Amino acid sequence: MKRIKAHWFCLLAVALSACSGGGEGGIPNDLKNVARNRTLILDCIDPGTCAGQMKDYDTFNPYVPGQTSRTGYQFLYEPLYFYNAYGAEDNIIPWIATGHEFNADYTEITINIREGVEWSDGHPWTAHDLVFTINMLKANVPLLLFSTDMNTWVKEAVAVDSLTARISLTAPNPRFVFTYFTHNFDNGVPIVPKHIWDGQDSEVFKNLDLAKGWPVVSGPYRLALSSPQQRMWDLRDDWWASKIGFKAAPKVERLIFLPYVDEAKRVQLMLANQLDSCGDSRPPNIRTMVEGNPKITSWTGRDGALGYLDWWPISLGFNNLEWPFSDPQVRRAINFAVNRDQLVEVGWQGSGTPAKVPFPAFPPIRRFTDGIQDLIEQSGVGVYDIEKSAGLMEAGGWQKNGAGMWEKDGKTVKMAINIFGGFQDIGQVLVVQLQRAGFDASFRQISDAYDQMSQGEARAYITGHAGSVRDPYFTMRLYHSRFVQPTGTAAEHFWRWKNTDYDALVDEMGRTAPDDPRLHELFREAMAIWLNEMPSVPLLQWYHRIPHNETYWTNWPSAENPYINSAYWHRTWLLVLLGLQPAQT
Repeated sequence: MKRIKAHWFCLLAVALSACSGGGEGGIPNDLKNVARNRTLILDCIDPGTCAGQMKDYDTFNPYVPGQTSRTGYQFLYEPLYFYNAYGAEDNIIPWIATGHEFNADYTEITINIREGVEWSDGHPWTAHDLVFTINMLKANVPLLLFSTDMNTWVKEAVAVDSLTARISLTAPNPRFVFTYFTHNFDNGVPIVPKHIWDGQDSEVFKNLDLAKGWPVVSGPYRLALSSPQQRMWDLRDDWWASKIGFKAAPKVERLIFLPYVDEAKRVQLMLANQLDSCGDSRPPNIRTMVEGNPKITSWTGRDGALGYLDWWPISLGFNNLEWPFSDPQVRRAINFAVNRDQLVEVGWQGSGTPAKVPFPAFPPIRRFTDGIQDLIEQSGVGVYDIEKSAGLMEAGGWQKNGAGMWEKDGKTVKMAINIFGGFQDIGQVLVVQLQRAGFDASFRQISDAYDQMSQGEARAYITGHAGSVRDPYFTMRLYHSRFVQPTGTAAEHFWRWKNTDYDALVDEMGRTAPDDPRLHELFREAMAIWLNEMPSVPLLQWYHRIPHNETYWTNWPSAENPYINSAYWHRTWLLVLLGLQPAQT
C-alpha cells in the first residue's frame, strides 16, 4: 500500500500544482492551482494504449482504429443529440441540433443547428463542420472509424447555410441520425472543426498542439496537459452553452486521467480516496470497496446488484474467416459446451444473467426478442448439452485424441481466447468447460487484445455488442459483411462473417422505420439465419459495476437518479460531468 501511495502522490504532484513548460505538443505553458475538492480523478481503462503509461499521449485523433484510448475525446466533441436509455422512454436530448426532419421515404434529412454554438477557439460551430466530417470520413474508407458507414449511407452532404445541413442518403434510413449523430453509450460519430482538420491527412493527423490551442473542441474543457504519466483537462470559462444560457458550466474544475492499473490497485486507490471512480470492478472487488469505505457507493447504492444492465451483452466471438471457426457446425458445438448458469454462479458469484441473444434485455428490445423464442429454442442457443456438442463434432469428422481433445487432419480446435480484464472470472470458468467438452481452450489477457481482435489475429475472444438500445437493427448491422476485412487488416467490427441473405434482410431492416410492423418480420427472418449459423456464441448480459466515491463529488448517476449511465469511457460522460456536485464547499 505504501508503494502505491508513493507512486500516486508523485503523479499528483504535477497534477495539483502549478508548473511550466515549453508549450509544444502536450506540454503546457502553465498550469493553474486547482484544489483537490474541485478535481475529479479517474484512471484510464484501456490497457492497450495506457497500461503503465499513456502510449498515445501525443495524439487526439478519434478516428484511427485502436490507436487512441477513450480517455477524453468522448466528451470533447459534443453530438447533435444525447440519448438516455435509463430515463423516460425514448429520451432523446437535443444538443448541438435543435431538431431534424426526414423526407417521406427517409432518403433525405434536414438538420437544424443551434445558434450560438462555438468551438474552443471562438470559431462558430456550423453546418459546414458536420458536412466536412461526413465527407472526410467518406473520402477515407475503410481507414477510419465510421468511414465505411458514411460511405455506405451518404450520397451527398451539403450545408444549405451555416445553421442548416442537408444529407441525401443512398437508401432509406430512418435511423441515420440516431445511429451516427446521437451519443448513446459508446455510439456516436465525433464531429470535428473544419477550419482545423481541412487539409490535414486524417489518417495520421495527431490533433495536438497546446501552443495552438489544439485540440480545438466544443465541450466545456480544454486539454491542459498530456504526457505519458497523465492527461488533464481544465474547465473553460467561455463554453458556448454557458454563454447562451443553454447549460450551466460543470462544477468540476479539473479532470485528470492516470494510466491504467490493475484492478487490485484500483481497489486500494478507491479505498484511500485517491480515485473518484474507476472502471468496471469484479463482484468481490466492488463489494470490498463499498464495505470498506463509507463514502463509496454504486448504481444500486451499497447493496443489491451494485451495477446496472448495460447495452453490451457479451459473447464468445470468432474470426469466422479462419478454420475451424469458419465451420458453423463447430461454432454450434461450442455453444452446447457452455454452461451459462455456471458462468454466472461461479464466475460472477451469482451477480448476472445468462444471454441467449446478442441484445441487451431493455424493454424496447424485448418487444422483438419475445417474438422469436421459438427460433431460439429450435437453435439450442443457451442450452448446455455435452452430448449434443460431441454429436455435432463427430458428424463433422472430428475425433478425440489421446488427450481428449477434438482433432481432425492432425489439428485440434485450439482456442486461445482473448479477454479484457473484466472477463477474467468468467474466462477461467469458460475455459474449463470447453476443455471438458474436448476443445483445446485457454485464455489470455493481453494489453493489445483490442488490436488483435480488430486485425483478426485473435481467432477467439470475449467481447460485447455495442449495438441496440431501442430496436434490434443496430446489433444486427454489426454482423453485416460490409465490415468484413481480410485477416491482418483492421476491421471496425470483428466477427468477419459473411451471409448475403442475412445482409439483404438487415439492409431492408435499415430502410424500415422502428415503428413499422414489418420490422418484426424482417427481424425474425434475419435472426433465423443468425441463430442457425451462430457467428458468435451469446454468453451473458453485461452489468457495469462502477464504484462512485462521494468524498469529493456527489450526485452520481444511480437507480434512483438515472440521468445517464456512469461509464466515463462512454460518449455520454459529459452529462455526468454536468451532474456532479461538490461534496465539500
